[in-house]
Amino acid sequence: MTNGHPLRTSDERLAFCDRYFAAVGADVICKRPMYREFVLPIDVDKELTDRPFYWMWVEKTNQTVEPTTLRLAFDQEAKLREDEHLAQLHQQSLAEAQPLSGLDILFRKPKQTELVDLGSFRLDKILESARRRGQTVCVTPYSEHPHTQLIPWLMTNGLTRYVTDSVSETWWSIGVCLLNLQIVESFYNKIAHLEMTGTSPQIIVGQAKHSLLEAADAVTTYLSRLVEQGDLAWAEEARLRLADDLAQLDAYYRSIEADYPPEERDLLQREHVKKRQALIEKSTPRVEMEVAQIALIGLPLRTHT
Repeated sequence: MTNGHPLRTSDERLAFCDRYFAAVGADVICKRPMYREFVLPIDVDKELTDRPFYWMWVEKTNQTVEPTTLRLAFDQEAKLREDEHLAQLHQQSLAEAQPLSGLDILFRKPKQTELVDLGSFRLDKILESARRRGQTVCVTPYSEHPHTQLIPWLMTNGLTRYVTDSVSETWWSIGVCLLNLQIVESFYNKIAHLEMTGTSPQIIVGQAKHSLLEAADAVTTYLSRLVEQGDLAWAEEARLRLADDLAQLDAYYRSIEADYPPEERDLLQREHVKKRQALIEKSTPRVEMEVAQIALIGLPLRTHT
């Protein structure tokens, strides 16, 4: 991450994609500076390529299809280099092939790379897939002995939005021990150095003295208390701005009311009420919380956070 903003650089996007495709079991068939070629498993293909009707046809007709290969460039220099390389391979294949008709030549075009950049279709799809796949996980440290006694934790990662006429966001990670409901802030940062592996939920919750519902309630109570005890000046300032905006809106409609004939003033009043309500809905200060990920984590006593 750079300055708290992930995936801002091409190196970060490359590293993220390497981790993602390794996690989903894609094969890497080409690896050059700022460039990768991945062969997709079918389940990943369905998530990253936007062609639901194609997969419906494949499944209904029991077709055997070639796996999709993604050719991903992570900066403009790599894209130009690899597109030129693919064009050369295409010309070579045409020269070595049997004589082709005009239509064959027309429709046989060289393969091209995709530039993985912020806002690109492919990166958006990868992020969506990673988010969906990572919403719920159950893990323990990879190197631990299978009979090691584990301390059960529930980790909840999420986002708090402070919404007014603008939006401020704060990410948080809260861990709750299922033995005693101990709360630990910045939980993910404390365990990020551990290499994890998937496991069965029963292995972790078997030692728990508190339920997942109790742990979730503890997180909700804790976060609510943080908001209530925090500096609420932002909300008061937003209320003052809203009151000022409403006063200006009311003054505007009062000033133009005389310009309308009596039979049209009812319509004008309804417009006034509608805009007033829209302004209230948009700018009334409020706090919104979104849970992005929930994880059951079994930690050995020596890594007890």
